[in-house]
Amino acid sequence: MKSRRYFIFIMLVVAMLQPVNVFATQSSSMQLQCPVCNNSLSARELMSTNNFGGVDTDFMQRPMGASPILIRPATCLKCGFSGYIDDFSDKAKENMPATFTKAILQENALKPAVELASFTDQIDMPAWAKYDLIAQVRKLENSPAGDIAHQYLCAAWSIRIEAFLSMPEEDLKKMTEFMDAKFADRFKSRDKNASVTNVEIAFDALKMSEKAEPQDARSALIGAMFLFHRYGENPNALKAMQLLAPLLASETAKVTEEALKKGIYQEQHFQKLAVENFKTAIATETNAEMKARFCYLTGEIYRRLGDLKEARAWFEQVRAIKERPAFLDEMIVEVEKRMTASE
Repeated sequence: MKSRRYFIFIMLVVAMLQPVNVFATQSSSMQLQCPVCNNSLSARELMSTNNFGGVDTDFMQRPMGASPILIRPATCLKCGFSGYIDDFSDKAKENMPATFTKAILQENALKPAVELASFTDQIDMPAWAKYDLIAQVRKLENSPAGDIAHQYLCAAWSIRIEAFLSMPEEDLKKMTEFMDAKFADRFKSRDKNASVTNVEIAFDALKMSEKAEPQDARSALIGAMFLFHRYGENPNALKAMQLLAPLLASETAKVTEEALKKGIYQEQHFQKLAVENFKTAIATETNAEMKARFCYLTGEIYRRLGDLKEARAWFEQVRAIKERPAFLDEMIVEVEKRMTASE
């Protein structure tokens, strides 16, 4: 538990903004009834949230307090039906075709990634598994591919939010001291998107490690790896891990690398599913602004998967759409800087 305590400490260091708790994400308990099997389940209703922690370049918002991404989805542990609060309403039940309920109840159309019976309360079920089921529900409903892609992207975000790497307490202590000494002012700055700032710090820590003394290099690389992984910059997290491994005890390096790769594999699994569906959505989307957003997200996910060539090709498609939102140009400039720094 001590390693988690130091992990939480460094995350507090990178929680650049410290507004009062009244602005933190708030939710309340509520009961839902499954529209498919009538099972009762407890859920959380989002009351308020914020983006004080910044916004990642794939549009994941980071609040102070609990993430709405982990709160919003709900799953019936009896039949697997999954969705958001409105999907469990009386109106949703009235509009539900008999063929849909039959597919779930009689044909076992839903394939949970976890054992539903192992949970006594759906709130305890991992959010990524709920989003995976929501995507399956959306497919049964013949929902637009863009909607399905969003569910898979939310699954990837859920894994990113809950990413945790355990390391020896002494290493984490020295890492937090090093990162605080080098970057305290930037961690606390409110002048910029906090997510962007932290990724920049990760790149700077990675560069510092090249000329630092062994202990500082070790701390810088641990800090860089944690930040890259926390913000979904996984190819760079792996790069930091590769540089860090020779500086760690062999068993520590092995355990840390295995945990890192496992988390990255899970996140990238859902990113790949999101890309497949974004491509389908792009092929039929008639709204130019929405098409530009889908093209951008496709390129950005490819970048996060480490395929920079494919990413650049999709970003050029965004620039070719005249009606694209102006903010996408700013996002592309930011991620292109990261691509250059990664090469």
